[in-house]
Amino acid sequence: MKTVTRSNIYLSMAAMILTAALAFPAAQKQVPFKGTMQGNDIDSQGPCGAPVPNSPFVCVTTSGTGIGTQLGQFLFTQQVTVNVAALPLIGTGSAHWVAANGDSIDMTITGSGEPIATPDGVVFMITETYVITAGTGRFAGAQGSFTMERVGIGAPQFITFGSFHGAIISRAR
Repeated sequence: MKTVTRSNIYLSMAAMILTAALAFPAAQKQVPFKGTMQGNDIDSQGPCGAPVPNSPFVCVTTSGTGIGTQLGQFLFTQQVTVNVAALPLIGTGSAHWVAANGDSIDMTITGSGEPIATPDGVVFMITETYVITAGTGRFAGAQGSFTMERVGIGAPQFITFGSFHGAIISRAR
C-alpha cells in the first residue's frame, strides 16, 4: 500500500511540474541585431497597392541582399508609401526578410528621407525604423526593432545601400 501511495504522490508532483513548465512561454532573450544591405528602389506613382495618377504619394519597392547578425546572408523585399508633397519625405510600409535557410521576419516600417542635390544628381539620405511583427522558423514569435540608415542614388530606379542596428528578442535556444 505504501508503494502505491508513494507512486501517486510522485505522479501528482510530476504532473504539477509539467503543468507549470508548459504554462510559461519559452524563455526569451534580447540580442543585438545589426548588419548591412544593398539593393534597388523602384518608384511608381501613387500609394502602394493603389496606383493613382498625379498623387502626392509614391510607392517605393525595394529588393536586395544583406548580411546581418542572427540572419547571416539574407534577401529582402519591402514596399513603402512615401508622401512627396513636403519635406522631409515621410513614408510607411512593410518588409519581408528571408535568411539563407528560409527562416524569415516581417516588419512594419516608418521613415523619412531628405534629398540632397549633388553635381551628379540627387542623393536621398533615408532613416527608417523597423518593428518586427512576425517571423518563421527560429524567428517565430520574435519581437524587436532596429534603425536603418541608408542612401538612395538615382531616379526613378535608385541604388540603395546602408546599415542597420537594434535588437531582436527571440526564443532562447
